[in-house]
Amino acid sequence: MATNNNNKALNVPHLRFPEFTGEWKKCKFGDIATGFDYGMNAAAKPFDGENKYIRITDIDEVSSTYDDKDIVSPDGILTDNYAVNDRDILLARTGASTGKSYLYRKSDGKLYYAGFLIRANITEHNPYFVFSQLHTHRYWRWVSIMSARSGQPGINSQEYSSFPIFTTSLHEENKIASLLSRLDERIATQNKIIEDLEKLKSALTDQLYSGQLRFHEFTDDWVVSTFGHLTEHFSHRNQDSKHYPVFSVTKNTGFIPQEEQFESREIAGDDISSYKIIQQGEFAYNPARINVGSIARYDNKAPCLISSLYVCIKPAADIDSDWLLYLLKSKRSIYYYNLYGEGGVRIYLFYPNFSRIKVKVPSIQEQRRIATLLESITAKIQQEKKLKGLYITQKQFLLQRMFI
Repeated sequence: MATNNNNKALNVPHLRFPEFTGEWKKCKFGDIATGFDYGMNAAAKPFDGENKYIRITDIDEVSSTYDDKDIVSPDGILTDNYAVNDRDILLARTGASTGKSYLYRKSDGKLYYAGFLIRANITEHNPYFVFSQLHTHRYWRWVSIMSARSGQPGINSQEYSSFPIFTTSLHEENKIASLLSRLDERIATQNKIIEDLEKLKSALTDQLYSGQLRFHEFTDDWVVSTFGHLTEHFSHRNQDSKHYPVFSVTKNTGFIPQEEQFESREIAGDDISSYKIIQQGEFAYNPARINVGSIARYDNKAPCLISSLYVCIKPAADIDSDWLLYLLKSKRSIYYYNLYGEGGVRIYLFYPNFSRIKVKVPSIQEQRRIATLLESITAKIQQEKKLKGLYITQKQFLLQRMFI
């Protein structure tokens, strides 16, 4: 919010297209929207080919768009009262996702909304302009205060209708909406680039590690071996109680400091003598979570400590570390982790069973060629993800500067 020469606060944004002047109008959400209706209380059923059911979990956390990866239909009598239409905004009213929102797009098809969502229809103003104000820091501060309750957090329809909204001329609203929506389209394109690269990497990994796809210069037969011959099992206990940093292993991020995972500074406790020392280039996995691919390589130069529960391995002398990393995280290997695991509800895979898994192994030279190709694609994916992050940062900046 800017000020005039007398230091009076003006209802104008800090960043504005030069052709627009004058203050914005402050009103309540309920003044520019109608409805604020609750959705249908129906269970989900398999998609019937036409009618889609949008629940809180179907709204993407990052893009606030409809996530169509798991399409379902509502199991109940369908009426127009619960159909999502043009210019409709859906708002999550309960739980940890309170405040999350979605703006209907015709490309999402025929949608019905669930009971934990509230629908508001923007009548005269640009709906994307209004929707954008539901992604500012001001909005999320308001959500934090309004949803604070002794039990489950939540915001009802009357409370949502009281949220302060700023409006301006439709011409200015349309221009702001056009700029931000184009940036959204670019972010969506970036997501598609990353998704396609990850699919390419996955397909190449399957074909390269099965031997279906080979570099023309290699013709030697592959040797049938086991993970027990490809790796060395070790357990270097921290018997001197050295105070190395303590790490955990997660599926998506690999080795991370334990305080980041558990949001606490005091995880290891006073006695860390049973913890294992991990050096650069060594691998670890949790035998109770190996079925979801939680295996990672430690790539930092300084040693670290991990819980004694982890299984620690390192490549054998004639095995390329990068080739082994992609093999251990491949879909083929994860399938065998489940096959060789033991237990009931939770599958455990300790080293004796892990070491029995059979695998075909090429020469060290071919291992390195395979790993180099996959590394180049991995680097490209990371580059595209970084670019996506810059676009998201740019949008956040514009949201904070172009709105009050």
